[in-house]
Amino acid sequence: MSGFILLLISLTTIKYISSQKLNTNIHLNDKQEVCSNKDGGDSLCENQIFDQPSSSKLSVLNNMAGASERTFIMVKPDGVQRGLVGEVLRRFEQRGYKLVALKMIHPPRALLESHYEEHKGKKFYDPLLAYIGSGPVVAMVWEGLNVITVGRKMLGATDPAKSDPGTLRGDYGIVTGRNIVHGSDSESAAKREIDLWFRPDEVSNWVHTAERWIYE
Repeated sequence: MSGFILLLISLTTIKYISSQKLNTNIHLNDKQEVCSNKDGGDSLCENQIFDQPSSSKLSVLNNMAGASERTFIMVKPDGVQRGLVGEVLRRFEQRGYKLVALKMIHPPRALLESHYEEHKGKKFYDPLLAYIGSGPVVAMVWEGLNVITVGRKMLGATDPAKSDPGTLRGDYGIVTGRNIVHGSDSESAAKREIDLWFRPDEVSNWVHTAERWIYE
């Protein structure tokens, strides 16, 4: 009889622990859903890590430390005219990166002069500005771990003929003067370009609910 009572107590304890874990998961999922619909600056959601409360949280924090890196990507006029904006968006989204800013703009000469100021005086400077200013472009900001380096690899080499198949330029470009897309080549360049093309209020801070399935 005493053995049966002990077994009953054990089963009750296991059921209670399991229900507590389930309730914790539901609570975290509810909080994640709430925060995904709030501005990133909300005090209740700021710096939240939505994961199980265990010793693995330290690993999550370490691996996501660089996940806030941002890069500037621009679909050039030829990419817009050829209907490749969606393809650029698709590849970055499916890779797991987060889109935080997006707009179409026919860039004025002054903006392009600032963007390409490092090339001023080179023989291709004026043709380059004429090309980029010939029609609307789609400017965007992407966020994620190593997004600058990985983003450049996704674009391919500046010369499409030297780009690997599977890259945007390798799949869709032929000549350097029509290479579809631009991407920041360094952290400092990304910051400068983002600040040039977007006002602070045009860049969104939001919770990507899929991050727990993208990052360890």
